[in-house]
Amino acid sequence: MATDRPLPRPRPGAAAKAAGTRRVTVKRATLGPVGRLEDFIPFKMAVVANRVSQSIGHLFETQFNIQIPEWRILMALYAYGRQPFHEVVERTSMDKARVSRAQRRLADLQMIETAVDPNDGRKLLMAITDAGARMCAQILPAAAEREAWYLAALTDEEHRQLDTILDKLMVRSSEEDAG
Repeated sequence: MATDRPLPRPRPGAAAKAAGTRRVTVKRATLGPVGRLEDFIPFKMAVVANRVSQSIGHLFETQFNIQIPEWRILMALYAYGRQPFHEVVERTSMDKARVSRAQRRLADLQMIETAVDPNDGRKLLMAITDAGARMCAQILPAAAEREAWYLAALTDEEHRQLDTILDKLMVRSSEEDAG
């Protein structure tokens, strides 16, 4: 149950000492510890990520006839070469079913090839084809242009900070998966 009463403030530095990190205390009364939904960082990150993804997804669908999951797989294979299915799942942070559907479509489009791992017949290996690599080479300038449009809202210093912050959050998110 949400109240409009201010939350008790912790002793300065107590949580930071316990966690071994610096902590900023935010007064959030409307939704209990969350406060206003628009101020809740995971909510904002999800909304921004979805808007960016939808924007780029529209570009991929209209200009290249592929969807976001297919693009993620193509780019993972383009960047890292042949990979087992489970590594593609990890790199793209998509569930196995979504990767499987996208992988089948990309194979049908001859953008990727799949093969059984000769060292472990239970594993499926995925590799980008020449046609897939050509598509990536076409997509990258358009994707970079879209990224630049979003980043134009930031100063150069803010861009560097955002990149640093996102790198740290990527590491932290992988720690959660491991735990």
